[in-house]
This record gives sequence, structure tokens and C-alpha cells, in this order.
Amino acid sequence: MFDPVTFARTLHGHCGLLAAIALFHPALTLHGDAPLRRSTRIGVVLATTLLSLTVVGGWLLYPGYREGDKRRLLTDAPVVARLFETKEHLAWYALVLAWAGLLLVLAGTGRPAARTCFGIAAGLAFLVGMLGSAVGAS
Repeated sequence: MFDPVTFARTLHGHCGLLAAIALFHPALTLHGDAPLRRSTRIGVVLATTLLSLTVVGGWLLYPGYREGDKRRLLTDAPVVARLFETKEHLAWYALVLAWAGLLLVLAGTGRPAARTCFGIAAGLAFLVGMLGSAVGAS
């Protein structure tokens, strides 16, 4: 039977993985001193947008987790509950770094800093995905 909450959680996880992959594009293409190509700017905007939409989706799913799964996890598996909360914080850090990188690119300054922001955001997004998979498997 189709469960919309399970579908939304699965979609959220898949979008997070796609966002993590997309964040690597700016981390790899923001090098050198040549003028930025249009495709790089578009990639930066799309990666940040995808991550932003994924985080918003997580915020929309969080009340259901807080009201149901969180209590069960805190009782039955407190380590898993802490992993979930850690995942949420790391996702926030990835979002802030992606937006910082985007703003640096759009301002036309700080290309090395933007590259670092996107690289760290991508790494954090992959870590969030691994933690989310661990939590989802329990």
C-alpha cells in the first residue's frame, strides 16, 4: 500500500544525494583565474537550489518525526536519535556553506573561498546522507 510519508522521506533522501553530487560540480569547476563560464554559474545556482529544496523538505518532514519516531528512538535507540539530530545540524551547515559559496560566486569575488565552501558542503551532504541511511535502517 502506498504510504505518502514513506514516499516523502525516500524522495527527501534521494534529493539529498543528488544535491551532494551537484555540490561537487562547483567545487571542481571553480578553479583558475579565467572568467567564469555560464555553465559554472548555472551549476552553482542549481546545486544550491537543490540543496535548499531538500533542506526545506526535511523541515516539512521534521514535525512528523518529532511527534512519532523521535520518542521511540529516544527510548529504544538513543544513539540513533542522536545521530539523527547530528544529521540535521550538519545539513544546516552544508546549506549555509552552499549559500556562502553562491553569494561569493555571484559577487564575483573569492573564487577559492567559494570552491572551499562548496567542497565542504558536498562532503557534509554526503555525511548527512550516510547518517540518514543509518537512521532509516534502524
